[in-house]
Amino acid sequence: MSVEDRLYRWLGKYLDAPQWVKTPVGLVYGWLPRRVRYGAGYPRYLAEAGLRCPARLAAVAEARLRETLLWAAATVPAHAGVRPRLRVGAPVSEWLDAFAPMRRGDIKARPQDFRSTACGEAAALPMQTSGSSSEPLRFLLERGRTRCKETAYIDSFNRRLSLPRGCATLSLRGRNVRGSERGTTRSFDPIKRMLAISPNHLTDALMPGHVAAARRHRVASIQGYPSAVYILARWLAQNAPGSSFAAGIRGVQLFSETVEPFMLDTIRAVFDCPVLLHYGHSERAAMAASMPDDPRYFVWPLYGKVELVDGEGRAIDEPGQAGEIVVTGFDNRVMPFVRYRTGDIARWSAGPAHPALPGFPVLERIDGRDSDFIFGRDGRAIPMTSVGGLRPPAFTRVEAVQYEQFEPGRLIVCLQTGGGLARDTRRELQQFFEAKFQGMVEAELREVTQMARTANGKLRTIVQHCGEALHA
Repeated sequence: MSVEDRLYRWLGKYLDAPQWVKTPVGLVYGWLPRRVRYGAGYPRYLAEAGLRCPARLAAVAEARLRETLLWAAATVPAHAGVRPRLRVGAPVSEWLDAFAPMRRGDIKARPQDFRSTACGEAAALPMQTSGSSSEPLRFLLERGRTRCKETAYIDSFNRRLSLPRGCATLSLRGRNVRGSERGTTRSFDPIKRMLAISPNHLTDALMPGHVAAARRHRVASIQGYPSAVYILARWLAQNAPGSSFAAGIRGVQLFSETVEPFMLDTIRAVFDCPVLLHYGHSERAAMAASMPDDPRYFVWPLYGKVELVDGEGRAIDEPGQAGEIVVTGFDNRVMPFVRYRTGDIARWSAGPAHPALPGFPVLERIDGRDSDFIFGRDGRAIPMTSVGGLRPPAFTRVEAVQYEQFEPGRLIVCLQTGGGLARDTRRELQQFFEAKFQGMVEAELREVTQMARTANGKLRTIVQHCGEALHA
C-alpha cells in the first residue's frame, strides 16, 4: 500500500489545519518522490498515459477490458449470470454487450451486489461523489492502484501546458478552506504548491486579496470550475485590465462543469494562454482532456472504455449524434464499474485525430448531464446548452444566470446583478426567453444577490427537479 493510501484518512485534517501547521508538514512530505508517495505503480501508469502507438494502445486496451469483464463476471454478484455468456474467442464487443448497464440507483440500492467477493476490507478505499446532481453515491476504489493511476494521468495532463518546474497553481475547485465561516477564504498547500480559494467567496471585496495572494505565491497556472474561473477573469477584465498577474498565467485547466462558450471566450481573452478542458469523475472510470491547440476531448484508451449509447442503450458510432457516456473503468478490482451510465451527454467527433494523440477516441464536445435539460409543457426535453450558449445584449448587464425547474412548462430564471435591472433590460430578457421557447416553457425572471452552489462549490447552470427520476 502506498504512503498516500495509508495517510488518506488524515487528508481532511491536513487540509483543514492552520497554515502554521500545514506549511512545515507539507514541505517535509513534499520532498518525498512520487514513487514513494503513490507507490511503485506510479511510473508504470505515467508511462502508460504517455503511450502513443495506435496498434499498441488498441491491443493493451482490449486486453485490459477483457481482464476487467472476466473479473467482474467471476467475482461481482450483480454480474454472476454473465460468465456463461463470455464465449472464448468472441470479440470483446460481444463480451461487453453481455453486461447490462449499471445505474447510479442500482448501486445505491444494492451496494454489496456490486462489490467483488475476492477483495477484502484492506483493499477497499471508501469514497463518495460530490452529490452535485443528486444524493452522493458511496462506493469503493482499490488501494494502491486507483489513486496512484489518477495522479499519474493528471500529471500527464498537466505536462501538456509545459509549466515551469515548481510553479504554484491557483485552485478554484471547492477545496475546503479552514475557517471559511469566519472569513478565511483561502489557504496554501505546500505539498502540491496549490493556493486554494473558495469558489463561494469570489466577491468584489475579496478579489484584490485573492490576486495579491496569488502573486505572493508566484502562481503560474489556474485550475478550477469554469464558473469560478470565469468570475475571476471577468473581475480582472473590469478592474485590472492588463494586470501582471493575468500576464503571468501560463495555462488554465477547467474541470467538473459544463463550459459555456461565453465563459471560455472571456477566460481566453483575459489570460491569453492555452485553456485545457478536462473530463472525469469521482468513480475514476474514464478520463478525457483537450489539447492546447484543439478544444475537443481526447479519451485516454487505457484509463477506461468509453461508449456512447442512445435512450434504448444501443451503441452510437456515428459522429455528431448525441448519446449518453457509458464507461467501464480499469484498475478497480474492489468495485469494478462496468458499463456505468454517467448521465453525461456527448458526441463523437468527425474530425481527424490529433497528430500528437494517434489512436485516442475523440469526443467533439460534452454537452453536460442528461439532467441539464429544460422540460416543456408536453414533456419535451430542451438541451440546456441550446439556451445557455445564447447571450443577447441584455445579458451583459447580468453577472450570472441560474435556472431552476420544478414542473414541466415553467422555468425560474435567477439573475444576479450588481443592482436592480432596468425595465428595458428585463423586457429584453423576457422577450428572449419567449422567442426561444415558443410557448413550450413559461419563464419567470427573479433577481437574486447570490447563486446557489453545491456543498463542493460547483455552480449548476440548471437546478432540475423534474428530471431527478432519470438518476433514480
